[in-house]
Amino acid sequence: MRRIGDFILLIVFLAGLGYVWHFHQNKVQAVVGQLQTKFIPCRWPVTYSLGSIDKRFGISTSTLIADLQDAEDIWEISSGKELFEYKARGGSVVVNLVYDRRQAATDKLAVSGAEVDKNMAAYESQKAQYKSMAVVIASKRTQLQQSIASYQSHQDLYNAEVRKWNRQGGAPPAEYARLQEEKAALGGELKSVEAQQVAFSADVDRLNALGSSLNQLIEQLNLNVDTYNEVGASIGAFEEGEFVSRAGEQRIDIWEYSSHNELVRLAAHEMGHSLGLEHVQDQEAIMYKVNQGKDLAVTVDDIQELDRVCASGIF
Repeated sequence: MRRIGDFILLIVFLAGLGYVWHFHQNKVQAVVGQLQTKFIPCRWPVTYSLGSIDKRFGISTSTLIADLQDAEDIWEISSGKELFEYKARGGSVVVNLVYDRRQAATDKLAVSGAEVDKNMAAYESQKAQYKSMAVVIASKRTQLQQSIASYQSHQDLYNAEVRKWNRQGGAPPAEYARLQEEKAALGGELKSVEAQQVAFSADVDRLNALGSSLNQLIEQLNLNVDTYNEVGASIGAFEEGEFVSRAGEQRIDIWEYSSHNELVRLAAHEMGHSLGLEHVQDQEAIMYKVNQGKDLAVTVDDIQELDRVCASGIF
């Protein structure tokens, strides 16, 4: 009887494992990857798969996979270790391309023909453009606020009249016709305000694109100047991507790049974080805090940081 009981417990245990694996496979993979990185780094490759890829980046799945494998090579060729492995599904790290204001800013600058060089001349040129645009936008903001206030005032008066006649059981024909005319006029006024808002938002987007570019240049040129805040919101240091590791989840989110080399270097940087690497001081290094280097190769600082992490395991 005891053997039968043990057998039943074994079946229940295996069924439980099967349930967890079937319904929580991604979380299990992430937890295994986190334990591997913490206790036995570099012994087995970090597996990764593609997650959400926003079509607005204009990159195919096959091209992105090839770029990520180029990022792998940066670490693997120099170290002689197989550190990463792409899996079509079930990788411990999920790679996402997330399109937000950062990539939108880069795309807008590219379309507008704004300077993309990373030097003082580009910084001074963009700074002058920013100041000029900021003056125009401040004036347009005031005009838009006045238009919104006027529309809201007219709408409040109209609604008050409608409520008054509703309390009296309905408006006489002449008043009803007048209210219909006012309603139509309000509709036209609203369309005008909405058109102003669309135009204003487009101007703000262009200004913020310049601000984002200026903030990158400030970081990359190591300038001791104030950074540029987004209109309507404050922003911190410009980030192009991030490695996130928390309970049951590991992911790389990529937000912005302007070329193949930038994407590969950025992916290699975040892959480095997935191994447990920290930032280094060499400004040309893959693991430097800002993606400003040009070469698709590691530096001495990168290798030293990799060696430190690989030697830190418990075995």
